[in-house]
Amino acid sequence: FEHFLQSKSCFFKMKLLLVENVRLLDGMSSKRAALGTLYLTATHVIFVENESDARKETWILHSQISSVEKQATTATGCPLLIRCKNFQNIQFIMPQERDCHDVYISLIRLKAPVKYEELYCFSFNPKLNKEEREKGWNLTNLKEEYNRMGVPNNYWQISDVNRDYRVCNSYPTEVYVPKSATAHIIVGSSKFRSRRRFPALSYYYKQNNASICRSSQPLSGFSARCLEDEQMLQLIRKANPGSDFIYVVDTRPKLNAMANRAAGKGYENEDNYSNIKFQFIGIENIHVMRNSLQKMLEGKTFPVQKARANLQHLSFIFVFQGGSEGFQKYQSQAAYASGFQQEIT
Repeated sequence: FEHFLQSKSCFFKMKLLLVENVRLLDGMSSKRAALGTLYLTATHVIFVENESDARKETWILHSQISSVEKQATTATGCPLLIRCKNFQNIQFIMPQERDCHDVYISLIRLKAPVKYEELYCFSFNPKLNKEEREKGWNLTNLKEEYNRMGVPNNYWQISDVNRDYRVCNSYPTEVYVPKSATAHIIVGSSKFRSRRRFPALSYYYKQNNASICRSSQPLSGFSARCLEDEQMLQLIRKANPGSDFIYVVDTRPKLNAMANRAAGKGYENEDNYSNIKFQFIGIENIHVMRNSLQKMLEGKTFPVQKARANLQHLSFIFVFQGGSEGFQKYQSQAAYASGFQQEIT
């Protein structure tokens, strides 16, 4: 890590570069405390164990730090608790309170830079030539990805209706829509959708022609309708020949979706859309989800009922990130967290 120790990208003078004889306690590990040296660089916190045969290193990127807490000094030293955004909690115990204070003050500044130029991406200097760096802009090719899935085909086509982002500024310029969808239908549907996000193909499974499309909520209010939008959903259904109906999955709680009708939004009226089945997933709004994550990160004590509610909110994150694998991961994490909550309540 010599490159990081010699980095000149730090935009303020740190009082401390390293602290020796520091003990590390990892909240996610049952191993005993490791003794080593703590290095503070412009971009990372680096802990190097003293074990000569292993020399294990623990790296923490400053931007991954959620909070830093300097705890009361004990007979064994001064603890510094670092909570990371990936649910990892790490505690460093330093022999001197002054060293702990200096590291604490430095991390408070480093984890939340004032200027965007201070972000790690602007100081990172990979050992790549110009040609190799330019390849990074082409790592993702949308056409190649859809070709891998088997699109375009007899059911789906590529459309340039969003060229220059003239229909929807948050969609790519080239979108995949049902073969029979005309520009008139697409544009008409977009005018009936929040932020003009019309239904477009996200995933195609060529083994059975199943597909997943995305869109924003319709501007239906209590009674509004759009023939082009209704046609668009029927074309999507016909592009799935293995089924006589399609599922419309709304990730919100039904109560929230109904409340949005008062603002002229809402959800599809099943009386106007034939052969659809509605499914509300029940994910709460961003404020509730953020609060649940924050409580998980901080490990605060709260009643068992609230603990279960927070775990239920978090379950949606695991499931939607990883499908069945995500659900299995959630079950494992929930079991761990449930035991953790029982211990602290």
